[in-house]
Amino acid sequence: MKADGQMVIVHELSELRAVRDELRHYLESRRLPADVTYALLTCVHEACTNALRHAGSPRGVRASVAIGSKEIVATVRDYGAGLGVGPPPGAAGDPDSESGRGLVLMAALMDRVEFCVDHGTQVKLHKLLAVRPVRHDRAA
Repeated sequence: MKADGQMVIVHELSELRAVRDELRHYLESRRLPADVTYALLTCVHEACTNALRHAGSPRGVRASVAIGSKEIVATVRDYGAGLGVGPPPGAAGDPDSESGRGLVLMAALMDRVEFCVDHGTQVKLHKLLAVRPVRHDRAA
């Protein structure tokens, strides 16, 4: 992830570790809570892995992160075959399988996950940021 959270392009699974490290550095530099950083790292990695394994796009996978005052939105986009009918609602995956639980994991860790299938697949991962209460000091 670039210093400003802008897009990176990944073509191989072997590149994901470096992208994860860059994303971790970017998120930690923004002093986000550890649980938010963990959730984003896990879900962006999972979405990129799914796209690289299943999309078959020669243009690679594009990932970006936008940090707002109330939420963080990570976007993972490929230009491959697409998901078809979208993620299976409530799919639990086989607990003994080596794979197949990524969509469930993303749904559990994010506040909202959106899928758009149009000339590939775009996954938007939304994580709300806790609003810190405003302190008002009372004059005695």
